[in-house]
Amino acid sequence: VNVEEVIAKANEYYESNASEWEFSQMFGEEDDPSSDSDTTGAEDNWISSLAFDSTGRFLAVGYNCGQVVVLTQQEDQTYQLYTEFKSHDSEFDFLTSMEIEEKINQIKWFPYDSCIPALLTTNDKTIKLFKMLEKEGAEGGTEVVVKPKKVFEGAHAYNINSVSFNSDGETFISTDDLRINLWNLDITTEAFGIVDIKPENMDELSEVITSSCFHPKSCNLFVYSTSKGMIRMADLRNSALCDRYAKEFEDTESDIGGFFQELVTTISDVKFSPDGNFIVSRDYLTMKIWDPRVENKPLRVVKFHDHLVPKLCDLYENDSIFDKFECSWNGNSYRLLTGSYNNNFYICDAFGSHVTPMCAVKPTAQKPFAHPNQHLEASQKVLHTAWHPTQDIIALGAKDFGYLYVRKTENDPK
Repeated sequence: VNVEEVIAKANEYYESNASEWEFSQMFGEEDDPSSDSDTTGAEDNWISSLAFDSTGRFLAVGYNCGQVVVLTQQEDQTYQLYTEFKSHDSEFDFLTSMEIEEKINQIKWFPYDSCIPALLTTNDKTIKLFKMLEKEGAEGGTEVVVKPKKVFEGAHAYNINSVSFNSDGETFISTDDLRINLWNLDITTEAFGIVDIKPENMDELSEVITSSCFHPKSCNLFVYSTSKGMIRMADLRNSALCDRYAKEFEDTESDIGGFFQELVTTISDVKFSPDGNFIVSRDYLTMKIWDPRVENKPLRVVKFHDHLVPKLCDLYENDSIFDKFECSWNGNSYRLLTGSYNNNFYICDAFGSHVTPMCAVKPTAQKPFAHPNQHLEASQKVLHTAWHPTQDIIALGAKDFGYLYVRKTENDPK
């Protein structure tokens, strides 16, 4: 890949496709204002995962309460309820004497051509594969039936943080703090451990795995990120056990030192671009775009949280510094999306300098982008993001509400 050519094509795209966005719709149930918004009951309705399918027809929304709501795109480009189902229930782990939450940590749609839409959901310990079928109802209408087809469990001692389908259409990986397992979709009873960073003596543990992602086209390549701010690329052709990685990406030029350095450099999300040529990583203060051929520095660093640096002590005390922000590529690998506090979110040109700051709010309470110098509302945050695979439609998850925004076009009647 010629990076200069990519940047030139990207700039042509930016010139002809201005990054101007408008509110489309919102969904979700509002908390009862009379109750304390931080109570467990209110948090059950908070969004914990968002995912478009490979066509963009469906948008799946996972919640802390284990519920999954599937929306389907209408002719006017809005999304309406298609079906909903309970994916996970809370369980009790008698070995560790701990409750396993029903919270949906991640949703991934089966990305390849299939007559029947299928999606993978996971909580901390159990991964499930569901299929959606349309059947004729008793009164002639169409009824959507969701069937659990497979349950993948018993392979993770630590909490699962991510799952990713392989481009071979047969396997997927699941990742927890210390291990990455490779599963075959047809075999639920066993998984193959391909990365294991657990030391013999747990006192020597210096990092954990935070996220992982398969390459969209090369079935042998995957990346995983760590709490030390490193991204490691592994190649399944080199060896079955990928403890020795093929490449390691690290940005050694940190603006933050001392106690907070590792906390703010912890990578919360890592993704290949849809074309497979670049990697994006999101940490607490920045988003970084990487050229896989250059390991010692990112191609571009997008800084949008510099105003938080003087407030790191407060953010540490209220645990906000541990928030895990997601990021998303658009379908042609030219733009990126990520969230922030005060319900702000940012749409960034991946290979340019332009950043579009916006605020996710109800249209009736339209407020401008909350400038960084304003009061920080750490409880109002856009953690979860998703970008339609072929259209300029973005989905945002902020507590109990989801927001959809669309890019304005010249022929837009609005």
